[in-house]
Amino acid sequence: MLADTQGDSAKAELLKKLAQSSLEKNKSVYFYTSALEFEKDSFQRAFILDKIGVFNWQLGNFQEAINYFNQSHALFTELNDSLWLGKVLNNIAVVNWGMGNSIDALRHYQKALTIREAINDTNGVSKVMNNMGLVYQEWGLYDKAYELHYQALEQARQIKSMSSVAYSYANIGNCYEKMNELDKALKNYTQALDILTEKEDDNPSYSFVSVNIANVYSKMNQLDSAQYHYRQAVKYGIQMNNLNRIAIAEHHLGHNFLHLNQLDSARYYTQKSLKLSQEKNYAGLIRDNLFVLAEMAEKEGQTTNALKYYKQASALKDSLFSAEELTKFNDLQVKYFTEQQEKENQILRTNNELQRVTIRQQKMVSHILITGGVLVLLILVVVARSRISLKKLSVRLEKSEAELRKVNADKDKFFTIIAHDLKSPFNGFLGTTDLLVNNFDDLPPGTIKKFLVALKDSSSNLYALLESLLQWAQVQTETMQYQFEKIDVHEIGMNVSQLLESNAAQKEISLVRKIQKDTLAYGDEKSVSSVLRNLVSNAIKYTNPGGEVVIETVKKANYIEISVSDNGIGMNKQTRDKLFDITQMISQHGTQSEQGTGLGLILSKEFITKNKGQIWLESEPGKGSKFTFTLPVSNHQNENTPS
Repeated sequence: MLADTQGDSAKAELLKKLAQSSLEKNKSVYFYTSALEFEKDSFQRAFILDKIGVFNWQLGNFQEAINYFNQSHALFTELNDSLWLGKVLNNIAVVNWGMGNSIDALRHYQKALTIREAINDTNGVSKVMNNMGLVYQEWGLYDKAYELHYQALEQARQIKSMSSVAYSYANIGNCYEKMNELDKALKNYTQALDILTEKEDDNPSYSFVSVNIANVYSKMNQLDSAQYHYRQAVKYGIQMNNLNRIAIAEHHLGHNFLHLNQLDSARYYTQKSLKLSQEKNYAGLIRDNLFVLAEMAEKEGQTTNALKYYKQASALKDSLFSAEELTKFNDLQVKYFTEQQEKENQILRTNNELQRVTIRQQKMVSHILITGGVLVLLILVVVARSRISLKKLSVRLEKSEAELRKVNADKDKFFTIIAHDLKSPFNGFLGTTDLLVNNFDDLPPGTIKKFLVALKDSSSNLYALLESLLQWAQVQTETMQYQFEKIDVHEIGMNVSQLLESNAAQKEISLVRKIQKDTLAYGDEKSVSSVLRNLVSNAIKYTNPGGEVVIETVKKANYIEISVSDNGIGMNKQTRDKLFDITQMISQHGTQSEQGTGLGLILSKEFITKNKGQIWLESEPGKGSKFTFTLPVSNHQNENTPS
């Protein structure tokens, strides 16, 4: 038939129809692969590559699936096709999750969700939320997982997608099961299975839900009922020719036989599942089967084999559950929540702009009314007293307008700070504590210590940020107390140097003071000390070990220049321009990954302004930075001038 078909395009169409009509997935893969030889259209090639990936995933051939999905993703990226990019990114994530790569899975799910939300793909959003929830379940974050599954259920109900509704119920049941609320779990699983049965189609979720129902019966010690549903799961997996589903069901079936003390049957199904998992590189299933074999060998008194299986399983578990993976997970969470918060901030900024437009319109109307009123008064020769009253009214209106403009600007600043520098670190902090609590018994002592050290560092950084926020709020609300008087810059420099000497010594950085004695300025000692301490601390942070930080003063006619310079990493113009802008909030890691709050320089600028000085920066990448600020020279006149 193919030999009689003329032209590559016609041959490609014929092979695609054969692939779509075939009832055997292996044959469909063969026909689609053959079609690629003749298909020239980029979209059709991307479509075919995705289809081949899906069939390989359904067959349990995960490595082959991900190879084809990656090729499809590259083509759809070139075509800028958002609809298909959302689908393929979800598919890549699903396969990564099946292979035990939960971090890569979550990263691709988040990209897919962003795209599908942007194009209002409700069914796609529901699927991705459900899949993301499964990753959170794997990491023990059941509250977050439940939230995502419930949102997915609401999305599926809106569009009446019953297969997605069933999938959501199954995943909600899974959350309840892991939280040991077995009656609620069984209720949700049963709802899912009832919907799938009504649809009467070859749904891959049959096997998934049957295993979940069996797991609940097993935990309820109703082993016969569990056995029935495990066998159903194996049957559904075979009907779909899905090797992953077969391996999962056979693993659980073997484990259940072990609970029934039928060791021969337990060994048979566990070894079948292990062999298939090793062939297809199902890392999580390999680990679980090894644990079952260890338990089985221990029950038979084969302590040597039991220890061997247990060591193999534990090593694999540690590789799948490492501190490095947890760090990646937290970083991914912070990035994701920051991006979500930025979207909300953009909406807030848009609303503020609308308010500003409204104010301008009100001002225009006010001017028109005032002008009209004045003309009427001139025509009617109204007394001058009335005109004075109108002028006072105009002044009050303009003053109210200025105050409203300031309130809006301050509110915008607060939203930006809270979104970027407070909420996101708390999400990462809370994620780490959840992981530590939920997985404490499974973690090695060394890993637990690393997490506790990380939590201590996070707590210190969060406290520093909160302290800076409170200081900033005091400055903005004018509740901070200042005491302007004669201050000794040399003494302040010595105190700051001594305070930060150990920080510099840890990085083998030379701290050089070039401040003459009796360098007297007029200002508030507390705020000036805070500025100098922040600048020196930053210089140490961004200077490589073995470098140099210099504190220097130069006395001018009416003011004193205080500078802090380093020979560290420096910065480009784009970064320099953003440093003192509160709407940008630059916060970079130091040369040894030290963290900052992002508010230090903004507070410094506020303090220097209050001290009637100026602050500026000179810097080049790779050559270091020099921050300079000025203070008025102390003299008899300004010492007696109230602030």
